[in-house]
Amino acid sequence: MTKYNQFYIQKRTGTYADALAAVGLSKMIWAISRGTLETEVIEESGSFRVKLAESIDLEQADYSVLQREPLFYFIQTKPEETPPAGARTFNYIENKARADTLREARKRKKAGQDLSELPEPPRIFYSYQKINILQGINVRNKLFEEIWSTSLDDLAESVKNKLASLGIGQLSGDINTKFRPKIPAVQVFNPAIGKGINRPKPDSAARASLPSVFTDWFEEWLRFIGSEVVLWGYTIGDDIKMMVPVPGNIGMGNLETLNRLELTPVWNSRKADIFAVFDLVTFLLGKSEKKEIDEWAYITPQGMTPRDVISSVQTAYFKSLGSARPVSNISSVGLPDWFQIYDENDINRWTNLIEEHKKALQLLDEDKHEEASLLQLYRDFLSASDWIVFLRFLGSYGPLIMSRRDKNRPIRSFQSSNLEVLFRMSKIGLPVKEIIENDGFRGIARAIKQATVSEQYLKSKGQQVFDIKYGLFQEIKRKAKFREELLCVIAEFVNEFNYENARREEQIRDKPGRRRKRVSEQELSQFGELLDRYKGQKETEAIAMLLIAFASAKDDKTHEDNDYTEEEVGI
Repeated sequence: MTKYNQFYIQKRTGTYADALAAVGLSKMIWAISRGTLETEVIEESGSFRVKLAESIDLEQADYSVLQREPLFYFIQTKPEETPPAGARTFNYIENKARADTLREARKRKKAGQDLSELPEPPRIFYSYQKINILQGINVRNKLFEEIWSTSLDDLAESVKNKLASLGIGQLSGDINTKFRPKIPAVQVFNPAIGKGINRPKPDSAARASLPSVFTDWFEEWLRFIGSEVVLWGYTIGDDIKMMVPVPGNIGMGNLETLNRLELTPVWNSRKADIFAVFDLVTFLLGKSEKKEIDEWAYITPQGMTPRDVISSVQTAYFKSLGSARPVSNISSVGLPDWFQIYDENDINRWTNLIEEHKKALQLLDEDKHEEASLLQLYRDFLSASDWIVFLRFLGSYGPLIMSRRDKNRPIRSFQSSNLEVLFRMSKIGLPVKEIIENDGFRGIARAIKQATVSEQYLKSKGQQVFDIKYGLFQEIKRKAKFREELLCVIAEFVNEFNYENARREEQIRDKPGRRRKRVSEQELSQFGELLDRYKGQKETEAIAMLLIAFASAKDDKTHEDNDYTEEEVGI
């Protein structure tokens, strides 16, 4: 049998190496079918499946294209290197010079000189730069030369047999072939080899070569192909972080479009993870280039979530030790699965939400412990879609807003209406919708807001009248898991808040001046009933964190924190 309509890449490493191979396989099949077969990469529990629009006959496939163009570049990093005549070559030397010149020009612009913008090297250069630092260029070039110089008959027969093995779910390394180039596995394409073979830590100090099945030349070739499409690199100080978007269910056409995605520049590890997810979600909410006019125009299919299309971002962190950069961490961050897309309103709604979160997190400084902890909470929320973690993030973000503004440092608030959209439309597993619709909760959140961020805002305008409750957010956080203690904190705050309001009324009487609406006995009673209804520790914590979140959020886009009506302000 030589006809196949699907092929399999087993998940053997638990790293992005498997995803690279799956993407590379998809592109190879598209190439040998002369671009006539649409392919999809589908993630399954133990493998990636490359599904074809129709069966391919491996006997009739065009393998000569793989010799003319092995689907990855020969990268010339030294002047004395001689690429094969007519080969697809990337001039690393020229592009590095261009990147260096551009960097120096931007430094001079910062110093006040007016220089016209220089052309940037292609985006792929920056990935090649990381691959070169991690010593992955030579092995690519070596395989390129071997493919270029071997007998076409041997190459075609070898590739056909390898593909046939993947077509029935076997490991391609189990198949012996005439074309057998000896190439080593390199960490940048296969990060698992940095921590021992499928072990979290090496169990011996002795050095030994990897088993041949683990360094199958064909799988390495597929990884090189895949790296041209979905391997991203970040510079984190002296360290390097490599990332790969892992296909959930996505066609080769959209993967090729993804290769042109402009990533948000970041220089911190947690931000790199978070912003890679943001950039991918924005991409998935965008329009597909291959859709017909009367079809759904967006990359994420109707009724599906971003995680259905790209399941996660897998990463490897290469720690600089001076002369080498071994792998120090391998991780994975999931894409959101908490919202489904049904129409263009959903597209616009979620695009705005992602943009708001991106702008807020951009201002956090990972070098400061408190803000690094916030970024870690947000990253954990993305990775596991754990909503109590996101609420803890919001509960910690509120005190940071007050601290930053007290020191005249920039910070961005979340918009309360966007938080409501997020909580109402997402699959959460906590009674958040019921909590935020409770009149007692809303009345107390409004009062806390007026006593904290709003009064702080008015102080900055020289209009402070009431005391600013600087420690209230922290006190609510401390008591968040204890129902009775949380209720005591809120009751004490309400008493003080109402007392200040009454005293203000006595001071100004019938004169114009700013007043605040008191918290009614009914609102306090409704809040107590809310705590009685949801007695679990997680639910109590959710109520506390939501109080901080809505109290510290802004109400509109014009006035950051001034939520007073004309009547309340006394105008």
